Amino acid sequence: MGQLSRGRLRLGKIGFLNVMPIYHPLESGIIDHPFSIVSGTPAYLNGLMAEDRLDLSVVSSIEYARHPERYFILPDLSISCHGPVKSVLLLSRLPVDRLKGHKILVSSQSHTSIGLLKILFTKRFGLDPDFETGRCSESLTKDELPPAMLVIGDEALRLRHHPSYPHRLDLGEAWHSWTRLPFVFALWVIQRRAVNGRSGLFEAAMAALAASKRWGRENIGTICELAAAKGIMNSRELLDYYDCLGFDLGRSEREGLDLFFRNLFEIGELTEVPRLEWISPLASVA
Repeated sequence: MGQLSRGRLRLGKIGFLNVMPIYHPLESGIIDHPFSIVSGTPAYLNGLMAEDRLDLSVVSSIEYARHPERYFILPDLSISCHGPVKSVLLLSRLPVDRLKGHKILVSSQSHTSIGLLKILFTKRFGLDPDFETGRCSESLTKDELPPAMLVIGDEALRLRHHPSYPHRLDLGEAWHSWTRLPFVFALWVIQRRAVNGRSGLFEAAMAALAASKRWGRENIGTICELAAAKGIMNSRELLDYYDCLGFDLGRSEREGLDLFFRNLFEIGELTEVPRLEWISPLASVA
């Protein structure tokens, strides 16, 4: 795909409630845009971007860290938190400090959350995590429940008060209390190859995403009413949830992102600490 196509751009969308303030204005036609939108889990979108089957997408921040040579970061867009995130949770039958030697079931949907949990266990709690990948919701139907499980997105919102798991660690809150910095779970990135010879289509894409974020923020009550129809949370709970989320990528978010990458390197999850490179005109910001 050497450059941006003359048709619609292929834009990836995480199929979770957390991106509804960004994507509803696009999908409903409120904001005009040049996109063909593809929905999926974070891991699925990471794969599509790696295979060059999307032009730009929201991706797990660890996907950028592992392959910075493929992407430029779009400015001022993220899924982040400055404290509790509510939808990235370690649910445990035991206190966290008693999980040594126990397997933790992790969802295959998000690599960033697994990386963050490894950092917290290794560097904050002094535990050596033993992870097993599986389907968390399905595991609850079996006779023997996993001692602990990492759940994300809508699944975390559904299971957050499960009676079999009295101990809950909100990973966003744990990171912030440890570092005093926000945590960036996801970024919007564009294929580097797509930028070569970029046209007005790319500028239209940037403008549409910025306008959509602005509309979502200004009409969060409407977003909550629509999201409540999913049956996971009511409008009041959703308002609290969206109040926990950030969609900006300012200085503090960049500092948190850089610290996350440096910690990933220190625990052996990255071979080097990537440089943060923005698409022009912010390409010099790092």
